Amino acid sequence: MPRTPAGILAHMRSVSASSPRLVWHGADGRIELSGRVFDNWVAKGANLLVDELDASDETAVAFDLPVHWKTLALAFACWQVGAVVVLDSDSDRDTDDRDPDDRGGRGGAADVIGGGDIILSSRAVPGIEPPRQLVCVALGSLAMRWDGPLPPGAIDFAAEVRSHGDVFFGSAADSGDAPLVSVGGRLVTGAELLDSVTLPAAGGVSAHPATVLLEPGSGPLRALAVAIAVWQDEGTLVIVDEGVPVTESMMAGERITCRLGPA
Repeated sequence: MPRTPAGILAHMRSVSASSPRLVWHGADGRIELSGRVFDNWVAKGANLLVDELDASDETAVAFDLPVHWKTLALAFACWQVGAVVVLDSDSDRDTDDRDPDDRGGRGGAADVIGGGDIILSSRAVPGIEPPRQLVCVALGSLAMRWDGPLPPGAIDFAAEVRSHGDVFFGSAADSGDAPLVSVGGRLVTGAELLDSVTLPAAGGVSAHPATVLLEPGSGPLRALAVAIAVWQDEGTLVIVDEGVPVTESMMAGERITCRLGPA
């Protein structure tokens, strides 16, 4: 049976918890997250969403974030509390098809921000009025706080998240039919995300567990789908920030078994 996000996290905690599950190559270097560490970040994010933002299974959380390891952790945090991740209508397209000034695969901010009770953004978006809530997410892997002034009422994710617990005691509906993402107003289930990804065999032979490189330029919807597929298969996902070259040395060092590009 396909694992739901809750099932994936439970498996990460209990089976080879110290094995790498997510590797990020960004401008600030390489970050490796084991299953246990990724689960801890998800739990901290989920506790922040519930304790400070009153998130629940009726909450829509808009993502104004590029493909990043924090984006994946925050998406799973939303799913852990039962919230739906809201993406803009361009999130499933290659960034080459978008505005060249729109780094990280994001479409227009108005598309995403118009659809959420909570907004997670790597930009200091002005004019978010209560009851809607803005969370500013610093993308530096070791960032301790937001760099610059926060808009009035905004929450600083980096400064707040570390004070929250490493375990989340709530429970969301654990069904493959539950909607996980809203993109352009269309609800997408976990099963649909999983069905959108085919993991190729390495050299004609199935590699298990696989180490999959998601090519730079992929959008957030693609990243979420690939993450579910890779972790469903107990593999490791490697994501690379735009502007960071994918070298033969990187490929060899990470022991990449297959590469996936934008859908």
